[in-house]
Amino acid sequence: MSALPVVSEFTRRLDLAGIIDEVCPGGVSALVTHGQVIEAMVANRLTGPAPLVRVDDWARTWAVEEVFGIEPGLLNDDRLARALDAIAPRLEHVAGTVGARSIAEFGIDVSRLHWDMTSMSVPAPIRPRARTRISRSSATGIPRTGGWI
Repeated sequence: MSALPVVSEFTRRLDLAGIIDEVCPGGVSALVTHGQVIEAMVANRLTGPAPLVRVDDWARTWAVEEVFGIEPGLLNDDRLARALDAIAPRLEHVAGTVGARSIAEFGIDVSRLHWDMTSMSVPAPIRPRARTRISRSSATGIPRTGGWI
């Protein structure tokens, strides 16, 4: 089992599944909630960092059913995708809530912590590249304007 029980204890103390289920409730007929699936995905990333495919195989190998109570077959690729799609529009809220819960649960001193959740993108029009003439100096081999690239 390795680190899986440790990861499980941390995600339970953070109430990760509960936070996600509150923000992104799944259907009543779901066998596992979005929160349970994301909790298992976090455990997967921390214990077996590999591409998120065949997580159900990882779950069988790592005793996920015993630790998280989730049948491995329920962690198929389609179910993972549905959970990720469900939380995507609410990701900032989930991250902020989990961050605040981490601070409270683990007594993190934030007096000197700066958590910058901003991002910036600068879209620019796409222009075709101009053809530039470059040649090499015969003496130094250093490029200079002259030939076509």
